[in-house]
Amino acid sequence: MFHRKNWIAVTIVILGLAMFVPLAEAQRQEHEIIMCYAQTYNVLHSSPEVAITGFEGKGIIQSTHSNRLFDNFTYHFVGASKMLDGKSSFYGLSKNMGPDGDFIVWEIYGDSESGMTSKPIFGAGKWKGVKGESKGKLITGGKPIVQGTLQGCQKWVGWTEVPK
Repeated sequence: MFHRKNWIAVTIVILGLAMFVPLAEAQRQEHEIIMCYAQTYNVLHSSPEVAITGFEGKGIIQSTHSNRLFDNFTYHFVGASKMLDGKSSFYGLSKNMGPDGDFIVWEIYGDSESGMTSKPIFGAGKWKGVKGESKGKLITGGKPIVQGTLQGCQKWVGWTEVPK
C-alpha cells in the first residue's frame, strides 16, 4: 500500500510541474499577395527540342489580405528553367525581406502543368523556424522593355507558421 501511494504522489508532482513547461506554439497566418518583378535571363541553350535559361530578378510585394502580411517586402530571386517537349519547369530561390530587415528564404518550383509552389526553407529574426506553403500564378506580364528581360506580376495565396 505504501508503494502505491508513493507512485500516486510522484505522478501528481510530475503532472503539476508539467503545467509550467512552456509548449512551443506556432502562430499560423494566411497571406494573399501580389509580387511584381523585373528579371533578366540568360540562355544556356535554345533549340526546337529544348530551351534552358538562368534567371535573376528583383521586386516588391503588396499584400491584398486584411492582415497585410508581407506588405512592402522586397525580394531577390535566382533560378533556372527548361522547356522540353513543349512542357516548361523551373526551380529557384527567393530572399524576401521585410521593412525591418528580417527575411525568409523561399524555395520556388513549378511547371506548366501543376503551377507554382513556394515553401520557406530559412527564416531570420522573427521568421526563425518559419514553415508554410504558397501557390502562385502569373496575373500579368508586359512586353519586355529590353531584350533578355521580363516584367510581370504574380498572385500568391498561402500560409506561414512561426514558433512563438
